Amino acid sequence: MTAWSDVCALAERLPRALLGEAHEGSPAWYVGRHPFARLRWDDDGHELLQVWTGDMDTEQALVNRREDFPVIWTYRFRVSMWCRLDRLGPRETAELVLDSYGIRGGPGPRKEVLEGNYLPPDEH
Repeated sequence: MTAWSDVCALAERLPRALLGEAHEGSPAWYVGRHPFARLRWDDDGHELLQVWTGDMDTEQALVNRREDFPVIWTYRFRVSMWCRLDRLGPRETAELVLDSYGIRGGPGPRKEVLEGNYLPPDEH
């Protein structure tokens, strides 16, 4: 189980990552002018993490995990998904944030990050 504070603890260590606000005022982590991790809430008050990926098959891959990933939007070049943080472990959350950071930040920031330095140990 993770929370927005776990996302912040990871994001603040990433090169060029800055905490800001999304257009409606929710907290969001940016790399350049693009958000890569954004806090949202569902109708029951659960924290939702919005992230992006370049894996265009994400919706199919997560078809059996819709309780964990209630919103998945597939666009032409990217996929945006909302994840229930209280249903994800630390490693999965870190993988999602790092993938999103790499997609949203472009090749510069992606090259600066060695994932092994940011991923927690496997949960098994």
